[in-house]
Amino acid sequence: MISKEQLKKTFLELIAIDGIFPYEQKVSEYVEKRLTDAGVLFVKDSFENIIAKIPGEGEAIMISTHLDIPEPAPDVKCKEKGDIIESDGSSILGADPKSGLAVLVDFLCDMAKTDPSTHVPIEALITRGEEVGLVGALNADYSKISAKIGLVLDEDGPVTQVVTKAPAYVRIDADIIGKIAHPRDPNDGVNALQIACEALNQIPWGYSTEGVTWNVGLFEAGTARNSIPGRVHFKGELRSFDTERAMKEGERIEKICKEVAEKHGAEFKIQRELEFESYELERSDPLFERLDKTFKRMNLEPNYYETFGGTDGNVFNSKGITCVPIGSGYYNAHQYSEYVDLAEMQEIAEFLKEFVSDI
Repeated sequence: MISKEQLKKTFLELIAIDGIFPYEQKVSEYVEKRLTDAGVLFVKDSFENIIAKIPGEGEAIMISTHLDIPEPAPDVKCKEKGDIIESDGSSILGADPKSGLAVLVDFLCDMAKTDPSTHVPIEALITRGEEVGLVGALNADYSKISAKIGLVLDEDGPVTQVVTKAPAYVRIDADIIGKIAHPRDPNDGVNALQIACEALNQIPWGYSTEGVTWNVGLFEAGTARNSIPGRVHFKGELRSFDTERAMKEGERIEKICKEVAEKHGAEFKIQRELEFESYELERSDPLFERLDKTFKRMNLEPNYYETFGGTDGNVFNSKGITCVPIGSGYYNAHQYSEYVDLAEMQEIAEFLKEFVSDI
């Protein structure tokens, strides 16, 4: 069994390394050194994702997580209380994904010492750029992956948290281009901020329509206090379990913004892209037979559920690798109150060992 002290050491070393996309190189170098020192064979694909393999018998299983954190955290400070390691509140902890990454690194190093006849082949895909739109998974070289089932270490909570349904995601980057002018002559300008407010006010926040969530997370307007804003840029997103519905809602939002902009003599530009599709897995899939057996052997009760959060698992399922995100021992993801539970991380490592040993 991998000790909590070993997991703690790896986790603390990882959170001490900053790494947002596309600057995950130092995190990647840490992982590569650990794998090399343990004798784990790995390659990097053209997108710099890490693909590690441990030989075994039977059909391969993929286990995945990612390298990047959601925002810069160059000087992480944490507090420890028993098995809990938490942020001191001054930044994120980087628990998403580094609890799962610590577990996976220590698991691979441990499994490299085991008899290959006691487990199936293990393929680990460690991606870049998950937080900015699953770009590592989207650009991974799947010719190097033979597994047809897998687990993704990228969900809140204990190992018993298993996501069986997740939404499609539509990214929207938009510009409203008016005309800048001095506020002493307001009729000489075309106020892009006013136009954006009018257009966005026509789109309900939260659920813009039934079954589709809508959010604008970033909004920029104008260039100076004493200038009528001639340009607005905003970044938004749509999520739905129904991929087609999410795409149609994107079309509707584009139409609203364009009509309002044209009414005021402004230009509207938009980049609208389906970043990943939704998935819903059936409990009859062979993956769940293996999951159920593993949970039973460990006397654990799984919680199979749906979420409106996306992971690399969305991409993997669309590529023919049936997989589920599972709890990675972290809590309050992306918040300055993030924390991890070392006992749960140890249980996840033990679960992975049991999961790949059912041959």
